[in-house]
Amino acid sequence: MKRLRHTLTALFVALVGFSSQAQVSIGARGGVSLAKTMGNGFIENFTGELDYIVSGNGALFLQVPISGGLSFRPEIGYRQSGAGITSNNLLNLIGANLPLGGSLKQRLTYIQAPMLLQYDFGYEDSPVRPYVILGPSLNYLAAGKIVSRADLFLFQTPPTRTSIGLGSFSRFELGGAGGLGVSFDLGVAKMLIEGRYERGFTRVYDSGIVRIPVHNQSFSLLAGFSIPLGR
Repeated sequence: MKRLRHTLTALFVALVGFSSQAQVSIGARGGVSLAKTMGNGFIENFTGELDYIVSGNGALFLQVPISGGLSFRPEIGYRQSGAGITSNNLLNLIGANLPLGGSLKQRLTYIQAPMLLQYDFGYEDSPVRPYVILGPSLNYLAAGKIVSRADLFLFQTPPTRTSIGLGSFSRFELGGAGGLGVSFDLGVAKMLIEGRYERGFTRVYDSGIVRIPVHNQSFSLLAGFSIPLGR
């Protein structure tokens, strides 16, 4: 974990050094996501339909011009993935038949390092420029927990949060991200609004014995800003 953080930090610092050769910008972005682990029907055979979970995410990024409207946009941040189950009888999941309903949510926290290409449309001095992003992402599973809440007759219990072991999970995830956005030139900084889709290509669960075909995906609405360096 420490080695990964040091590697990502060194990469980010090295990219900052390019600001002497190009008009590099540094920025931050954050937002809300709808995330869900997709099992191609495998897990749903045991749990029923899985729900999306609402989660937050955020990142720091650099934007390094390459040519014309094309730029390289590496990021370092975090996001949450997982899935939820809502039922009128949660105990059916373990073979009991008691009137206990509620919800279970699995939340997996990843440190992520997307390596994106961004293409801005329009003239360089335009105050408003739409753009597209696309690229791979290397993610590291840092923590996991189960959030449960029960419906007991006329009231709902407070959420209970339980950490889960990560021995049966794939700690590293290779994924991809793509999206559309628009930037607004505010003079000393730029503001951005962005919609993004992310998909994991590697399995979420992989114990070495049981390899379950489950992958992460999320839809995010993001907002942020960037400031040019080296002026």
